[in-house]
Amino acid sequence: MISLTEEQQSAVEVEKHLLLAACPGSGKTRVILAKLLGLADTVEKSPRFIGCITYTNAAVDEIESRLRVYGTNTSTEKCDVSTIHSFCLQHILRPYSWLVAELPPTFKVLTREIADFEQIVEAVEDHFGRATMARTFDDYESLRVDVHGEPAGDGFEHGIVTRDSAILYWEFVRARGFLDFAMILFYSLRILREHPFVARGIAARFEWLLVDEFQDTTDVQLAIFRELHRHLTTKFFMVGDHNQSIMSFAGARPDLAQEFATEIGAELDYSLTANFRSAPGVVNTAHTLIATNPRMHSEGKAKDFDAKVTYVHVSQPLNAITEHFLPMLQDEGIELGNAAVLAPWWTHLIPVARALREFDIPVFGPGARPYRRRRLLAGLAEQLGACAESEHFLGLPGVEKALFRLIGDITGATRFDVFSYAGRRTALALIYRARACATAHPGGKAWLYQIAAEIAEQLYTDGWVPAPPTALLEASADEMVRDMRANRVDLENLAISDMGLFANPEKALKLITMHNSKGREFDAVALISMNYGHLPHFSSTTQEQYDEARRLFYVGITRAKKVLLVASDFSDRRNRPCPFITEAGLMLGGSEDW
Repeated sequence: MISLTEEQQSAVEVEKHLLLAACPGSGKTRVILAKLLGLADTVEKSPRFIGCITYTNAAVDEIESRLRVYGTNTSTEKCDVSTIHSFCLQHILRPYSWLVAELPPTFKVLTREIADFEQIVEAVEDHFGRATMARTFDDYESLRVDVHGEPAGDGFEHGIVTRDSAILYWEFVRARGFLDFAMILFYSLRILREHPFVARGIAARFEWLLVDEFQDTTDVQLAIFRELHRHLTTKFFMVGDHNQSIMSFAGARPDLAQEFATEIGAELDYSLTANFRSAPGVVNTAHTLIATNPRMHSEGKAKDFDAKVTYVHVSQPLNAITEHFLPMLQDEGIELGNAAVLAPWWTHLIPVARALREFDIPVFGPGARPYRRRRLLAGLAEQLGACAESEHFLGLPGVEKALFRLIGDITGATRFDVFSYAGRRTALALIYRARACATAHPGGKAWLYQIAAEIAEQLYTDGWVPAPPTALLEASADEMVRDMRANRVDLENLAISDMGLFANPEKALKLITMHNSKGREFDAVALISMNYGHLPHFSSTTQEQYDEARRLFYVGITRAKKVLLVASDFSDRRNRPCPFITEAGLMLGGSEDW
């Protein structure tokens, strides 16, 4: 039985469409879980299901793991938990792609990590006679399709992508047998619009759809929900916070979510105002920045936390970490693994990560790896490095996922059977091999080369590859070693745990962009590079862009439980502190214990 507060219980008991406003740290996952379990009982003896759509795979894993704890086998089987892209793939695109002539008969999902992505972008740019730069790939990665099938996104609106290059890019993606995430959503919408029987069937299957992070639902996603609602057989339970709407670059706007909720007649008067995460001092800072009614307040253990909220103006972002944040962690007895450094962009984090690495401070995030993340061997080596020195098998799912990607990169085939008994057997065998290698080769460099050979042999023995990929994996190990040498890593003293840090980063200081911090929480948070031009971005020209930047600052603040450091800097003489620092009531040099 899941214990709920009066606010939470009231929301769970609503039997109509509902848009629930949930403040940061309000326990919305617990509410969603309770709603899921209650609804699953009502459809136990029917052919219908309860769908739950959440924002990230990590959130899917969390909800599914809690379902297994609190639910029965029957109730768990009645719950379909997925991201919106997985939902569209499973229920629309894979079974009905044959309805769209231009789609490849079988397709794989194209991500930035797959080599084909850069090859396609280079081919498109070459066609138009343009040289590719690092920003070029970012622009194409941000490309999306709007509800009318036209190009949109930051790379199109502010970057180098044109309508003609976007159309050619999509043609090349399809020609190689891929769809990217934006194409998955658009073609799903197109199938629902052009073939109502598909939408009717999905609506008949799902009694309810529970949607998390609803404030960041995009225009295309909402159009998909409209097509499902058109058949009036599915109810919606939507949870979100318009004060945390920060995904306009993906097509999300808080007013779109509100319009949909009003359109379907959803209840709008329910809210979760108790924050079980942050100390009163942190909550008060957030409320000063964006006042809410009813007011957010600390509850549970959080209301007894002593908060330390500090603003500093320093010469360099790194100084905020070394001279202020790390000493604060030491004073408060907070371990590095429970702390995070947030910045508006990953470009702000990379130099900080490299500098901290030189100080032998373990860090996890952009620029923390001393080798390229996309090296063929890197992902699986990291997972096995984490497992090699542990006494449990909690890292097994991570090994399976890395194994899936590696086999795909080597063979070009999508082997979902990696997630079957056969794949788990291979993953376990590799963990045992990694541990044996750690005993025989305790040095990180020697272990890396040996595990490359062991992986190649195991993949061939178990039939995942037609021939042992020994040369490929050893070449990848060579590349990783060259990368580390170029980054001045002490290879003679490289530990196996250094390899595993990126798969199991509990003891490392986290470096995360403010957008990617959404849904996370830490005992201590430092917000760096809080300068005007970074936040809001210098390209912001509208009130909505300014307001979204404020909401992003709000998201950053509310990741902290006990310690919050906000830092602007004068690394450039033109730098001015972010205006939201003043709006939040923070004073220069002020350090307040609440």
